[in-house]
Amino acid sequence: MWVEPPRPLNELPTEPGIYQMLDDKRKVLYIGKARNLRKRVSSYFQRQPDSLRTQAMVVLIRDIEFNTTPSEADALVLEHNLIKQIKPRYNVLLKDSKTYPYILLRDEKFPRLQMYRGNKSVAGEYFGPFPHAGAVHTTIHLMQKAFQLRDCEDSTFRNRSRPCMQYQIGRCSAPCVGMVSKEKYAQQATDARSFLKGQDQALVQGWQQHMLEAAANKHFELAAVLRDRIAALRSIFANAEQSKLPDHADVLTIIRQSHGVMAAIGVRRGGRDLGVHTIKVNQALDADDLEVLQSLIIERYRRDTPPQHILLTCDESHRDALQHVLKLLHPSFKAQLHFPKRGERFEWLNAVTQSANQTLAARTSDNQQPAFEALQALLAFETTPQLLAAVDNAHLGGKQMLSAIVYADHNGARKDLYRKYKLDDAGKAHPVLDGDDYAAMTHVLTRFFTAILDDDMPKPDVMLIDGGKGQLKAALQAAKQVGLNITLLAVAKGDKRKTGEETLWAGWDNAPIALKQGLKPGVHSPALLLIARVRDEAHRFAAQFLRKRLQKHVLKSSLDGIEGIGAKKRTALLQHFGGIASVKKASREQLQEVLGISQTLAARIFTTLHR
Repeated sequence: MWVEPPRPLNELPTEPGIYQMLDDKRKVLYIGKARNLRKRVSSYFQRQPDSLRTQAMVVLIRDIEFNTTPSEADALVLEHNLIKQIKPRYNVLLKDSKTYPYILLRDEKFPRLQMYRGNKSVAGEYFGPFPHAGAVHTTIHLMQKAFQLRDCEDSTFRNRSRPCMQYQIGRCSAPCVGMVSKEKYAQQATDARSFLKGQDQALVQGWQQHMLEAAANKHFELAAVLRDRIAALRSIFANAEQSKLPDHADVLTIIRQSHGVMAAIGVRRGGRDLGVHTIKVNQALDADDLEVLQSLIIERYRRDTPPQHILLTCDESHRDALQHVLKLLHPSFKAQLHFPKRGERFEWLNAVTQSANQTLAARTSDNQQPAFEALQALLAFETTPQLLAAVDNAHLGGKQMLSAIVYADHNGARKDLYRKYKLDDAGKAHPVLDGDDYAAMTHVLTRFFTAILDDDMPKPDVMLIDGGKGQLKAALQAAKQVGLNITLLAVAKGDKRKTGEETLWAGWDNAPIALKQGLKPGVHSPALLLIARVRDEAHRFAAQFLRKRLQKHVLKSSLDGIEGIGAKKRTALLQHFGGIASVKKASREQLQEVLGISQTLAARIFTTLHR
């Protein structure tokens, strides 16, 4: 359908600028930017737009207003400001106007740490941005233990006559009353700066060396201070996993659900994950991924310099368009865009997506009845399903095998019905080999289906199986073994592993069959999004259980099992040296300096740790 433009297109300038599409009441429908205004606006009327949303907008256009700008970059900024001010009907709107928080190390005689938002007008060094204020407060709180920098206002600092409570509890070195020299405090600030730049391992190694030297010279008070600092610093990244991920990177991803769209930003700085920030996206159900991501990049990096690495979930064909927006915002900075399909980067991207899915599910109170009705149509059921369940297996390199089962109904997650299972202690009657996902699926569902028959668990209308034909066959075997008639539906990830493009395998005919293409809806189907949401919740619950088990395993010290070492002596050793790494470096003589460690026991510890 061809629509006549409201004014002669040759009247439009060929300079860069922004244009506003107006309806018959002079209300703004859409605001856009262009390198060449005449060429860009003409494209709306020279051919039928591909997007139904754009087609609907073009029919309503009655006038076009424009403003030229010195450059395309100026047009980009002006477009963004006008969209946030006017909120046109056909523009994607990010419901997130706040600035991101930073940690500021102020440039003062005695520098202090504080959270900071807004324009960087205060003298000092800025570290971030952080995804939310909670991440900043947590980091500062932990850093105070390790570096003992002040956080008080200047008015309070200048009028102190004695140390405050922060000094009493070991969170400040009290420079206000001269408890620490200017030189020593400056070194504490330098150490804090190194930590914020991601140089924590070198910092710990330096402290450990100083601690050993102090202990060797019998400066035990200094050694104890360094020991406590090492322990405090280690507590900050105690749960951090060794990773091949870039030290500084962001994940940008889009989550589409039946009731809305959300953008999620995963943040990694200094080799540590700082969390996930989520933004609600309005008027985006019909918008494509590229349009949403372009708006997200402008919102995220208009004021802040992007990290060197940005991970995205969209199609790689969007690389040039997204790189162009980044170049307009920061002409001299080169950020690398990644579209991972496997490996640690892909796993991190998935973790950010799952976290955002969980946030979106927790925030919404919408009734999910329409999504369940869409599921009824997809599966050609006579009645609408009322209760869904999903099972997911997890392990680490074949070890620590476990499984999780979650439930959901029209009101969302039914966490009172969640269950988790250890599979690596299944016993001789039902052995589960390391990494055998099929055997694990058979075993856990045999236990779960038996609980249903015993009325210990409600029977779901549809049981989602994470996987393909193989996992579905294992589930069918378990149902047959216990004699339970249950509707099973396997959910296999699509070719591009995008949410909403899964392949479904039906198991209610006692054999895995792929659903007919005619029954498979498009990417934004509420039914497929519902299936993906419940499946992802099973992933999240299983991963949480796995992390807790791994943490318990990691907390087991190398000292455990050494004859003569109990809880008290193990704690004394770790506190004295600041961690197991320093214990391993200690000589037999240094080990004997710990209270309760005899010469014989020191030799036994040394031999065991160096075996």
